[in-house]
Amino acid sequence: MSAVAAKQESNAPSYDILFAAPDRDGSIVSVRVHRQVKEMLAEIAEKEGLNGVSELVRYIIAGFLIGKYEPARPDPKVLHAPIFLNINVNKKEETRGEALVISMEAEEAVREAEEFLAKVRRGTVQLRGNEYAKKLRDRIAKLMARSLRYGLEDEYAKLRAVFNALQE
Repeated sequence: MSAVAAKQESNAPSYDILFAAPDRDGSIVSVRVHRQVKEMLAEIAEKEGLNGVSELVRYIIAGFLIGKYEPARPDPKVLHAPIFLNINVNKKEETRGEALVISMEAEEAVREAEEFLAKVRRGTVQLRGNEYAKKLRDRIAKLMARSLRYGLEDEYAKLRAVFNALQE
């Protein structure tokens, strides 16, 4: 690469400013042409939808510089298609493994109720007016409904017997 080409390349304007019209910091380049040439340039600018001869001349100069010196073009901005994300929240209870969980909870509730009833028989705790007994009855009633829903008759029978014992 010759020294002149290297100097021209270092002074070459960036691709972004080739087509822009600066407000105050730009330089004015004036060219004398025949009236007929100016009229023809005005017609071309109007046909191309540009704002006058000045913008057309800027585009002509930019086209020449792009063709001659090939300034580095910026990477094109790529707009990606939007991503749609659907989140499906299942608010129903899951049936997988639910029967096993209910049977385990039922066994635990029956064990707790039998321990409580043993204390009642010994006379250490009263059944009537006991807050723990009320909570235990409510919990067993919910488990009875769930066990019927999932077809667990054995657990239902155990829970029903304990529930009736807690009612007395």
